[in-house]
Amino acid sequence: MARRIYRFLLFCFCASHVLAADTLYQGGDSLNSSNTLASKNGLFTLGFTRLGSAESNATYLGIWYNNDRSHPFWLANRDKPIADNSGVLAIDGSGNMKLTYAGGDPVEFYSSQSSTTNITAILEDSGNFVLKDENSGSQQVLWQSFDFPTDTFLPGMKLGINHRTGQSWSLMSWLSDLVPTPAGAFTFEWDTNGKELVIKRRDVIYWTSGPSRSNTSFEILSLDQSFITVSNADEDYFMFTVSANQFTAQGQRNFSMWQLEYDGSIADQGTGRTYGGTACKGNNTDGGCERWSGPACRSNRNSFELRSGSFVNTVPRKYDDNSSLSISDCRDICWKDCQCVGWLYVMEGIFSVKSDVFSFGVLLLEIVSGRRIQGLLDIDGHPLNLVGYVSSFHATS
Repeated sequence: MARRIYRFLLFCFCASHVLAADTLYQGGDSLNSSNTLASKNGLFTLGFTRLGSAESNATYLGIWYNNDRSHPFWLANRDKPIADNSGVLAIDGSGNMKLTYAGGDPVEFYSSQSSTTNITAILEDSGNFVLKDENSGSQQVLWQSFDFPTDTFLPGMKLGINHRTGQSWSLMSWLSDLVPTPAGAFTFEWDTNGKELVIKRRDVIYWTSGPSRSNTSFEILSLDQSFITVSNADEDYFMFTVSANQFTAQGQRNFSMWQLEYDGSIADQGTGRTYGGTACKGNNTDGGCERWSGPACRSNRNSFELRSGSFVNTVPRKYDDNSSLSISDCRDICWKDCQCVGWLYVMEGIFSVKSDVFSFGVLLLEIVSGRRIQGLLDIDGHPLNLVGYVSSFHATS
């Protein structure tokens, strides 16, 4: 009987250690598709997850919040998705941390300059994944995920530049709500000269916050969080902060993170507020929007309206099979083409530009801002069972 109790207690101890682990140790530990790391406060998880359409096998190593795998706020291999579940993250005997997988070159995060035997990687309660040298008295930080943000800004992250190393910190949007490739159209940056937040579309300023007015507001933007700015010889950066208790499980609903959406807006996942360029299209200059450059045929009376509808083969159109195009790229191409009156976008990046005003008007069903076309799309005999967008070009009188 005593032996049975002992075995039961031993099993419970081992199981809880695996499930609650927040640290990856050098020389033996590894992270693969069958296990994860979890921060001590239970808010953050590091592991492998599949992203994309239901048919996609693209696997990424990422960190997600509150058990939501659908959109990790950090991705380790954003530009190198793994085609199967063979990915393994480990710290080798020399102190190098890298991601290996079948049929591809390793993704190396840190390469040790000298042999060391006590390096650990910990998923902290802030959501930061940090590689440390435990041999140094101060637990020297060798590498951290916060230095390599993807499309999401968390408390404690920086936007700006390190003048000593030349490293810059900025966000880049996903290409679409399904595709995380770093070909996204938008970046979110800190303008170190104007001391303002900036959203750029393909390196062109799209939206600005205006200069800061206090530690919670800019000229045209009031935040629900406090922020700090630092400017010295070493670095220039912007950072927002939250109180410590917002990192506890009880306060997780109040935890704030800013996500740069693929449409150029900033969504505060904690408060539900949206900042930035949701209305920045064409000639609109309200709320920090910058006017798009375009031909003389586009006047202040022109704008885009999102509508549902369909195209038929009798309507003049052209296609682009470039899978690196985002929705905003399609809109921009149409804006600069005086013959274009609308476009269709599907998640593989194929778009259609229409140039027959009468046919387009007949085919549009209704104005439904924000609604997506669900169902089967057929482009010249190629069925696309994908989500699509149709937008018309509108000129007010």
